[in-house]
Amino acid sequence: MMEDIRDPDAFRRHVLGTSGPVVVLFSATWCPFCRRFTPEFAKLSQELRIRTATVHLDDYENPLWEDYAVDVVPTIALFRGGELVDRQDGVLGYGLDRRAVRDFVGRVSPLLA
Repeated sequence: MMEDIRDPDAFRRHVLGTSGPVVVLFSATWCPFCRRFTPEFAKLSQELRIRTATVHLDDYENPLWEDYAVDVVPTIALFRGGELVDRQDGVLGYGLDRRAVRDFVGRVSPLLA
């Protein structure tokens, strides 16, 4: 199941307010790398059957930029029990690719159960 989150209140409810693991994609609609990567992330999350959320950071006033020190979008992160456990930051001028996500999921897979 993939959540579409656009504000900090929804983030608190759907990511921080859950006890199980959630893999989060921090993204922005103005980011060309995010637009390219988001469909790939959606497809991968269906294949792996993990709970995911896309968090849109379109507004620089969104406190989630600072709260989670997101310097580059796209960035993926694992939250479990409302806590940030691990993350894979995108590469400036490149973004993320399928291999980076698979490596991330492989690294955190013991925490996804």
